[in-house]
Amino acid sequence: MLAKKQKKVKWGIHFNKRKILIVFWSIFGFWFVFFLFYSNIKMFQKRTDLDKNLVTLDSTVESLTKEKDSLNFSLGETNSSEYIEKVAREDLGMQKPGEQVVIIKKESSVVKSDSDNKALQIISGLVNWIKSLFKPE
Repeated sequence: MLAKKQKKVKWGIHFNKRKILIVFWSIFGFWFVFFLFYSNIKMFQKRTDLDKNLVTLDSTVESLTKEKDSLNFSLGETNSSEYIEKVAREDLGMQKPGEQVVIIKKESSVVKSDSDNKALQIISGLVNWIKSLFKPE
């Protein structure tokens, strides 16, 4: 009988190209999906921030438009003879012929209460006593 030839047995890990590609594409796919998810979240946050800014800017535009309208209205009033007369009388102190300008000054309404006066007397007495301690005799 003839002797059978034995096959050589390779020891170790056998790599299959197909298995390697499946592992590679699954890892790559996971990271790609994660990147898309993360980008979507970031875009959503940026869009909400921009929407908030848009609302504030719209309100600012509205208030500035109202202010512009009121300024245009007051600008139209400045050309009227009543406004010019009012400015001449109040701000410039002018008068019509035969009129006299009377200026009434307001009194200062500073009235010290008794407790304020007593506190000032106590403090001034304390200061005088301290001064007397340091006076040479």
